[in-house]
Amino acid sequence: MKKNLRIVSAAAAALLAVAPVAATAMPVNAATTVTTSTTTNKPTVDLSGAGSVSESKDTVNVTPSFTLTSAANGIPATLQGSIEASLNGTSVTADVADVAKDVTLTDSKGVAVYSYDKDKDKPTNKLSDVKAGDDYTMTLSGVAFSFGKANANKTLTFNAPKGVTVEGANYNKDDHKVTLDPYGNVSGLKFVISNVKAYDSANTNAVSFYDAKSGLVATQGSYMTLAENGNLNVDTLLKALNDKYEAMQFKDGSFHTDTVKVNTTADDVKAELEKAGIKVDAANNFEAPDTFTVTLNAKSDVNGKTASLPVVVTVPNGKSTVVPSAPKTIMHNAYYYDKDAKRVGTDKVTRYNTVTVAMNPTKLANGISYYEVIESGKATGKYINADNIDGTKRTLKHNAYVYKSSKKRANKVVLKKGTEVPTYGGSYKFKNGKKYYKIGADTKKTYVRVENFD
Repeated sequence: MKKNLRIVSAAAAALLAVAPVAATAMPVNAATTVTTSTTTNKPTVDLSGAGSVSESKDTVNVTPSFTLTSAANGIPATLQGSIEASLNGTSVTADVADVAKDVTLTDSKGVAVYSYDKDKDKPTNKLSDVKAGDDYTMTLSGVAFSFGKANANKTLTFNAPKGVTVEGANYNKDDHKVTLDPYGNVSGLKFVISNVKAYDSANTNAVSFYDAKSGLVATQGSYMTLAENGNLNVDTLLKALNDKYEAMQFKDGSFHTDTVKVNTTADDVKAELEKAGIKVDAANNFEAPDTFTVTLNAKSDVNGKTASLPVVVTVPNGKSTVVPSAPKTIMHNAYYYDKDAKRVGTDKVTRYNTVTVAMNPTKLANGISYYEVIESGKATGKYINADNIDGTKRTLKHNAYVYKSSKKRANKVVLKKGTEVPTYGGSYKFKNGKKYYKIGADTKKTYVRVENFD
């Protein structure tokens, strides 16, 4: 679940009067004087929607992400980025481009290449001295988090990635914990991000994956392996994929691999598998399905360009993921529903068309039976009301004729009182204002008045 960034002043934060502000990218550049938004607020990450936290779920995962480019050929240097934070499954992204007054950037010798003189209300340095390929340290001050009154006075653990340190009066560097105030807030935090590499803005070369054996560029990968005792290991699998596919970038008339890093980790693979419903144990082992996908990601050290390669992994002796299914004819126009029995979009399957569905219907949350749609042997998570396929048996309370229009009968058949007749889907309203059910599992125009049934 994503939340919008909210920015509050110090006074407003104390009162929890948080007002939404549209976040816009505003690069700090070397060509112009740094401008900020009309507010002087500090960047505040609003995680109050994450709800109350327990001792077992008291960790806030914080990931600052910034992009620095050098000036070249009239292109100004830029510094922009955001802080992403997640708690209890709720994630927010706070764009800090409009808080240039709280940003400093220093080179490897500790010399500031960007900072802000608040007294003169202008930058004391510009980014024109930033050199492509060099690493810099960025410091962002005045960061505040709002966790809501439900978390007042609680102690939370801040988990930041490698190369990022957190400081602040209420922050304990030893155990990475912060204590919230009576309103569920913490403010005055400082984030120090090391090894912010300056990218070459003049270099526009893309990153590509290629097959290390054939040398051919790959836009989608494939890999076959066998499961051992039904299992595969994430670390072993990732190594095999990295051996098969490498990333490259064109530079100085030839392709290079030394400027590009494949940055997919075992944790990334684990997360992708678990998102697909494949559970991974503490030793990174998992029961191997017959087919699944692992995505490799790469990033250039030269210009920050990225590339992704989805690799379809086939396991001949893996657990079958093919869902038993059968083609069924839709007898009444049918919409798609999700597992909560809520309509999905506006697409529908029109009557008399065939759709492949699971062998047996399933009752969803509303107590109604639905068939799950199957595509290429895989469950789609889309459902069709079984009444549109199998029909519903209804008992006639009167003798009934079968009609093909509001004025004409379809045949000479008279359906007797007490007979059970399958009807399909909802009723149709004819020109005479009366409602009719479709009967008969065929394409013939055969309808019976609704008023003839119980």
